Amino acid sequence: MPNKRLILAIFVVVLLVLGGCATSQEDLAYYQSQFLKKSDAAFEALDNFGKVLEDVRNEASKGMKRTKVMNAVDQGRTTLQSMHDDLFNSPVPKEMELAKETLLKGINKKIEAHSELFTFYDLQDKQFEQKAEQLLKESNDLIQQAKAEIQKFKK
Repeated sequence: MPNKRLILAIFVVVLLVLGGCATSQEDLAYYQSQFLKKSDAAFEALDNFGKVLEDVRNEASKGMKRTKVMNAVDQGRTTLQSMHDDLFNSPVPKEMELAKETLLKGINKKIEAHSELFTFYDLQDKQFEQKAEQLLKESNDLIQQAKAEIQKFKK
């Protein structure tokens, strides 16, 4: 008797797991369209981030107070982290996962660059600025790659 109950319980669990795993085509299309919207907004915001960061760095070289520069860099880093988290938690169809990963890597590099710049403005050590420059370049390359990959999914 206990074996029958155990077998029945396992059978029910297997049915629930298998039945609950299927994602409908409508869901996949919805996930794709939502991610395309979010990624478009992210690309636009990332372009603006680059311009703002360039402006802040130019002002810093002209004598803007270090604390103002550090606050601006830190706010940028915080906003980028929120953007990363939002995109990270967005479901995508399997065929879009690589593009999503590339975009997230690019955003992570940009977050790291902001951290390096923050340290540079805090300690005034050029090695942090050089590291930030390298990270920003890598970030921009990854973001452009992600943009090209995501463009393939637009109809």
